[in-house]
Amino acid sequence: MSVFQVVIVGVIGVMLAVLLKNYNPALALLTSLATGLIIFLMVLPMLAEAIGFVRHLGDMADGLGAYVSLALRVIGVAYIVEIGGSVATDAGESAIAAKIDLAGRLIILVLAMPVLVDIVRVVTGLLP
Repeated sequence: MSVFQVVIVGVIGVMLAVLLKNYNPALALLTSLATGLIIFLMVLPMLAEAIGFVRHLGDMADGLGAYVSLALRVIGVAYIVEIGGSVATDAGESAIAAKIDLAGRLIILVLAMPVLVDIVRVVTGLLP
């Protein structure tokens, strides 16, 4: 699969959504969502490959597997929140999109707390 295929699917989806927006806004929104889902399914194999590569790097670096796992979770949350916020914005619900973004930031903060604790331990261990 190439970037051209993804762009072609995206452009066709945008053209259909724009054409349908005047006649049936609900169908235009569904077209937009379906286009996003198709593109996501197209790049899913590459995403799985990237996750496998990062996990392999974590396995190679002794003792860093937990940090790699955390980084993957944070990246996953960020992508999911971005998709959810974009869908809400496309539907004209910018207030809901803002709440999704806020929730994502809070979830990432909670996920990162163990790393912050480790950093504080290291820093306090270095102090005399």
